Amino acid sequence: MTDAFQAYINMVTGVTKTTQARAAATARAVLKQTGLEDAATEASERVTKLAEEIMNASRTNRELLQHFVTTEVEKAATRLGFARAEDLEALRDEIASLRRQVSEATARAGRAAATQKTARQASTKKTAATKKTAATKKSATAKSPARRPARKKSASAES
Repeated sequence: MTDAFQAYINMVTGVTKTTQARAAATARAVLKQTGLEDAATEASERVTKLAEEIMNASRTNRELLQHFVTTEVEKAATRLGFARAEDLEALRDEIASLRRQVSEATARAGRAAATQKTARQASTKKTAATKKTAATKKSATAKSPARRPARKKSASAES
């Protein structure tokens, strides 16, 4: 195969990225090899049209090739168990949200426990003060001489 046809095939299949000037040069080379160079100079519009067709075909085929390769790579990655970057980022966001929720719940539980502890301590102090007051009253009552029963004198002590 000649160089002009090889360049034409490469451009049309989308293997290489094509510019307008490069497509026009390839179209002229193809026309020259087929012996239609003289007709091409007379019909520059045809060359321009052919160059545009080459560019459109090249772009379309390159996009199709990229889509095909991307699809195959994604299938292979899925088969191998690789995670997509978007999925991984979504999971990271969800983990961060869950961590915030756990942190907030832990803080709320800590505040509630501190409030309960303070209430228990206040209740314990109040109960202890009440018990102390009751014990003080009880001991004061027990020491009172008016309430003691009188002792009986024994008969042997009288003699």
